[in-house]
Amino acid sequence: MNDVRERVARAYHERWGTTPDRVLFAPGRINLIGDHTDYSLLPVLPMAIQRGIAFAIGDAPEGITVDSLDEPSELRMGAKPARAASWHRYAEFAAQPFLASSRGVRVLLAGDLPSTGGLSSSSALVVGLLAAISANGPTPLAGRALVEAAVAAERRAAIEGGEMDQTVIVYGEAGHALRIDFDPPATRTVALPPDWVLLAADSGQRAAKGAAARAAYNARVVGGRCASALLAQETGRPRPTPLVLGPLADAPPESLQSLPETGTASEVAKQTETPLAQLVELTAGDFPAEEPIPIRPVARHVLAEAAAVEAAERALLAADLDELGRLLNTSHESLRSFGSSTDALDALTAAMRDAGALGARVTGAGFGGYAIALCRPECADRVLDAARRAGGGPAFRVEASKGIGGPAVRAEASKGIGGPAVRAEASKGIG
Repeated sequence: MNDVRERVARAYHERWGTTPDRVLFAPGRINLIGDHTDYSLLPVLPMAIQRGIAFAIGDAPEGITVDSLDEPSELRMGAKPARAASWHRYAEFAAQPFLASSRGVRVLLAGDLPSTGGLSSSSALVVGLLAAISANGPTPLAGRALVEAAVAAERRAAIEGGEMDQTVIVYGEAGHALRIDFDPPATRTVALPPDWVLLAADSGQRAAKGAAARAAYNARVVGGRCASALLAQETGRPRPTPLVLGPLADAPPESLQSLPETGTASEVAKQTETPLAQLVELTAGDFPAEEPIPIRPVARHVLAEAAAVEAAERALLAADLDELGRLLNTSHESLRSFGSSTDALDALTAAMRDAGALGARVTGAGFGGYAIALCRPECADRVLDAARRAGGGPAFRVEASKGIGGPAVRAEASKGIGGPAVRAEASKGIG
C-alpha cells in the first residue's frame, strides 16, 4: 500500500472499529496534450499519475455514508449534512443511483492530489466513489460502464466535459501515456522514455469547476457546437450528430476564416437553421442563448490541438524530446488564444522554460490550476525551484501510473490496483 491507502485504512478502523473490506485508489492525471478536444470527440494524450484519492470501503447496517479525512464532514445520503463540504456535490451525484439498490456501505476517503488544480481530483473522486459504492451492490461498475457513469455524474454536478479524465483514471498504465480516441472509442498505450522528466506545478490560481470557470468552460463547449453548425453550412456538409467538431476536422483552412470571432447561440441557430436546443442544452441546465461566446478561437484551437496529439504521439514513439517540448509550447500558445490560460499560468510556464524546461503548458481545462513541464533529468531540480518561486505553490515530479482498473476492481482491490484481467482489457481499448 502507498501512504495514503495506509492512512485511510487505519483511519477507517479507528472510526468504525473494523477493517475495511477493500481499499481502492483512483489516480489523478496530467494531460500531455489535447485539452478541450475530448468534448469534440477528438483525441487526447493524458496519463494517470502517482497521486490520487484512496477509498476505504466496508459494509454498514444501512444507507450510504461517505466522509473525507482531508475535509471532514460526514455525508449520509438522503440526509442534510451538519456542515457542507466542497466534495459533497460530487459525492451526492455519484451515489444517487445507488440509494435504492445498494446494501449499506461506509466509505472513507483521503488523497494526496491537489484539489481545484486541474489534475482531475473531481473525476478521481467520482470514479473512485462509483467503484466503491457499486462494489457493495449486485453489479460492480468497471471498465467502460464505470467511465460512462462517472461522466454522467460529473455533468450533472458541474461542467459539460468530455470523457478524457474518467477514461485515463480507469485505463491508465504505469510507464505509459494513454492515447484516447472517442469516435469510435479506443485507447492505446504509448511508452514514455525512461530518462524523460515530467513536472507538475501549481500556478497559485484555483481552477474550481464552479462560478466563472464553469461558465467559461461551458461557453467553449457551446462555442464548439456553434462552430460545427457554421462549418457544416460553409462546407455544404450535413450537420454532425452530435453537434461536435470532430467530423469536420478536415474542413479546409479557409472555412475556419469564415467563422465569426464571437457570436451567440441564438444568432447561430437562426443563421444555420439549427434547433437551438442542440446548441445550448447541457446536462446541468441550458447555456444562455444570448450570451456572447468565442467561436473561431474555439474551432482554431480544437482542430490544431487534435493535430498536435497525433504529432506528440509520433514524438513519443521516436523518443524525440525536443519535438515534444516544441509541441507543448505551441499548445500553450494556442490555449492562450483560446482563453483558458491565465496570467499566472503564463508566468509559471515562462519561468519553467527559462530554467531549462524544453516545453511547458497548461494541463487540463485551465482557467487556473497546474501547468506541466518536460525536461532532461539534469534540469529537473532547477525547473522545480523556478516553478515554486513563480507559482508560490507545490511543484513535483509526476510518474505515469496504473489506473483504478477494469473488471478486476473488486477482486484485486485488497492487494493493489489492476491485475491481469485489468491489463488485458486495457490493452484492447474501451470499445
